[in-house]
Amino acid sequence: MMMKAYFAALCALVLSAPASAATMLFDFGNTARQTPGGWNNVVPATTTLFALFDSDGNIVPGDAGFEITDTFFQTGEPSQLGSEAPVGDAAAYPVSATDDYFFGHIGPFSGADDNQLGQFKLFNLDPMLSYDFTFFASRQVVADIRDAQYTVRGANSQSGVLNASNNNSEVIRFTRIIPDANNEIFVDVEPGPNNNNSNGFYYIGLMQVDSAVVPEPSTFSLFAIFLLGTVIRRKSRC
Repeated sequence: MMMKAYFAALCALVLSAPASAATMLFDFGNTARQTPGGWNNVVPATTTLFALFDSDGNIVPGDAGFEITDTFFQTGEPSQLGSEAPVGDAAAYPVSATDDYFFGHIGPFSGADDNQLGQFKLFNLDPMLSYDFTFFASRQVVADIRDAQYTVRGANSQSGVLNASNNNSEVIRFTRIIPDANNEIFVDVEPGPNNNNSNGFYYIGLMQVDSAVVPEPSTFSLFAIFLLGTVIRRKSRC
């Protein structure tokens, strides 16, 4: 009975590692269509945000910031032809964030040079936190495939594809990304493998970043030692 109680207490210790409810929201798009109330707006004039807000409107501690490291389309304002009726997973976001976007393209377009990759980074992140990323993008009233490949890179990396064509509901998520040695996480956006648009248009409309505390290794070491001891005791009784 005492062993069971100890096991339950230790499990509770492992599973109760404090979690941060911090959420950062980013709206990419037209200068005239920014999202108020705890959103970080990224418009064509944006290069760096030296302060970020969480979803409650508080400044994220630690001087966390955002920087575009490889520009998207910059010749003029992007359109507002995204979703004006978000449903499903996208229903959590306001139309002001879902109906505009940043985009890139293969080859020259509208006075801009070839732009096959858009990239930005989050910097001065907390190395004790892991970060979950959610992306949404939409381009309405089109008949082709305009998918984008998103790659999120820190100490670890994940990659996936989202098709913006007539999208009102789908998002793509990446979980437990750890900042790299410089406390940075990079995001690459480029045409997806099935993109058949003649300009290779790819999009990013919004990004949600949720952080959580990474459990200390010592907690898991204690848990492993306990499990090993339990196995040894059981074998000695056989």
